[in-house]
This record gives sequence, C-alpha cells and structure tokens, in this order.
Amino acid sequence: MPLIQFTAAMLIVLLGSIHQSWCDEPRRTSTTKFNRPKLLRPDLILQSLESPDVSVRRQAVLDLGQCHAKHPNLVPGAMQLLRRSANDPAFDVVIASIEAAAMIGDLESFGAVAEVLRGDHTPSEAGKILDAIDVPSLRPFWKSSDPFRVTDAAKSLQQKATRQHSVASLAKIKIPTPSSTVIASGREAFMIARCDACHQVAGYGRASGPDLRGIGMCYSNTELIRHILQPSLDLHDTGRFEKFLLTDGRVITGRVIANNLASTDLSSVQIQTDLSNPDAVVSIELKDIEQRQPSPISPMPVGLLNSLTPTQVAELVVYLRSDGGRLAPADSSHEH
Repeated sequence: MPLIQFTAAMLIVLLGSIHQSWCDEPRRTSTTKFNRPKLLRPDLILQSLESPDVSVRRQAVLDLGQCHAKHPNLVPGAMQLLRRSANDPAFDVVIASIEAAAMIGDLESFGAVAEVLRGDHTPSEAGKILDAIDVPSLRPFWKSSDPFRVTDAAKSLQQKATRQHSVASLAKIKIPTPSSTVIASGREAFMIARCDACHQVAGYGRASGPDLRGIGMCYSNTELIRHILQPSLDLHDTGRFEKFLLTDGRVITGRVIANNLASTDLSSVQIQTDLSNPDAVVSIELKDIEQRQPSPISPMPVGLLNSLTPTQVAELVVYLRSDGGRLAPADSSHEH
C-alpha cells in the first residue's frame, strides 16, 4: 500500500476515535461562526498533498511543516511526506518543502530536503533555494557543519544564482540583534557584495569611496536598504563622479585624482573611472574638455544586494549600522 494511503488510513482511525484533531495553526481560507480561524486537520493536509493543483500542494506542505513543528507525532510519516514534496515536479512545491523544513528546524527535516541542493536548477531557482535554506533554523546543518555533505552543492548554487531584490521584497526581513556571530556574517556579506572594493568598515575594505563611519546614525534599516538598492537616490559631493564632454564627442565619467606630485604638467587631469579599480585611470588634456559637470549617476553599482540572501542582507544592515560591531545600531529592533 502506498505511503500516502497507509498514512491516511491510520489518520481516519485516529480521527474516528477522538472525533477531531487539529493543529494549532489556522487555515487561512475559512472561519468559524465566532470569526475565529478554522483549525487544520491532518487528514485534510494529506488529501491536499495529493491534489493536482500546485497551489493546493504548496499550501499543504507548508501546513505539514506547521503541524509537525507543533505536534511532531500527529502526522505519521511526516518526514517521508516532506521528502516526497521536495521531489515534486512543481518548483513552487519544492521551495515550500524547504520552508516547511525551516519551520521544523531540526536535522531530520533538513535531511528530507537536502537533495534539492544537488539538483540541476536554473539561475533563478538556485537563488530561491539559497534564500530558503539560508535561515537561522537551517544554517547549522549546511553552513556551520555539513552532515549531508552539501557544502559543494551550495557553493555551486551560489555561483549560479541570480535574484532581483527590491525594497518591497526586502520589506519583511527580520533584522537580527547584534552579536559577534551576526557581525561576522555581516562582514562576510559586506565582502560578498563587493562593498569592500570601495568602502571601509572597521578596518575591512578600501577607503576609495565615502567613509561609512556613523552611517547607522544617518539612516534607518529601511532607508539604508533603499539607498543601497538605489545608489543615485541621494548623491553627496564626497566621492561623486563628474561627466567630462570632450571636443571629439567622447563622454568620460569619473573622479579627478591628484596628479603625480613630481609632475609639473598642469595641462592634463587624471580621471579615475572605477573606484574599485585603482588602475582605471584616464588622462585628459584640459584643452580637450568642452564641458564639465557633476554626474547624476552614483559611481556605486546597482544590484550589489542581488548577490546576497535576505538573511545576509539583514546581517549586512547590522554590520553597517553598528560600524562593524563598534556601535549599537540606533533603534534597530524597531525596523522591519
């Protein structure tokens, strides 16, 4: 007898003897006459897992995770069902299985979904898988330790992953309380996103861009995320690029840097066109400059946060707002 039928039969007997059994989490689609959410029944979860409707199966596996987290013995074969959902042909159900494992948050639940990391995924799918597994409840089972030997698979996903973060998509991330672990992870995110190529925090990185010291006093969590996502939102003179229109029609954008002190040539200027690359310097003859004006575009690239999971973005915010752990972020607990 297939697992799902055997499990359903056992639940029917169980429910018949106790009339009804529910989990503590509400079903989102119905309410009682007292306007209280109707509680989930395990047998209905099992039925929904067999639905041909992807959205129904997706919700069912999330309900399975909620139920098992509250009552580990209520749904027989829950881990086998979670493993089966992790191999569902619909990717939305696969991601839901990882989210369900995160709700349960133990070694066995991660083991039920670990094989997902080794699959052949598109760049977008790789990003979603990493975002789903990179949560505090699952991190110990693939990042701190590696009992299922998925570290190499996770690295492959990281190299392939693409994502498009936005202010709206990051609006609900939970900013963690500062700790040595969070600060260390935030420093790692600072480097993964290549913020260290132009900025320096707590001795890490290069100081070719604006000084980030005290940035936590200037921006809230939400504002800081918005400014990283939209670097041209509010430009300051420090580190701002200029646009040079040349007589031959070329437009060069960059920052004027000091000439070699040993040089007496005042007929040209040196333009650094990339703050992250000290060697990206162009020499321009002053006589060839037709127009010179501040650039409305920030030298900071867009999309830096797209290399990070939402959890890493949250840790980066703590790292920046605490000056690399030297300060307590102001009112950080009241954001997001």
